[in-house]
Amino acid sequence: MSVAGYIYVYPRSANLRRNTDIVGSMEPYVRVTVGNEIKNSQRASGLNPQWRSGEYIAFNYRGNEDWITFEVYDYDVGSADDLVGGGCFDAEILASVKRVSQWIPLWHRGQQIGELYVDLEFVPASGYGGQGYGQQGYGQQGYGQQGYGQQGYGQQGYGQQGYGQQYGSQSPYGYR
Repeated sequence: MSVAGYIYVYPRSANLRRNTDIVGSMEPYVRVTVGNEIKNSQRASGLNPQWRSGEYIAFNYRGNEDWITFEVYDYDVGSADDLVGGGCFDAEILASVKRVSQWIPLWHRGQQIGELYVDLEFVPASGYGGQGYGQQGYGQQGYGQQGYGQQGYGQQGYGQQGYGQQYGSQSPYGYR
């Protein structure tokens, strides 16, 4: 079991290969779930959306949630939003390493339909020195250039297995 604290999710971009709009352009947003908390990002546009650099979604982490789940939806006016795909990340890994930049594979009905790039940060309830991505600026600190994935945490598509691929069959929704 991990220590309690706060999880900050910074959606950055996505590469989507599943278009749920017949006419017009998709307006994808990210729905993030930690425990019983569900929160949405702002909407972006297209199959390769990019979210605003300062946007983040904050969660209270009680230390007993296993997964951070990500679902990308396409916003629709006048009807239910369409699920594009989903994936997840192990919350305990984030609590142990504190910061991760990760491509999260997105799945829909057993098919990988793209990936979502997120920055994740864990701040213990006792404090972490105020060095959050949102406070100093993620790019300014060079985290993107050095890349946690390149330092051993792994990124999908770069020859290393990322944490997002290690959850196996016990993850929510069976994303694999």
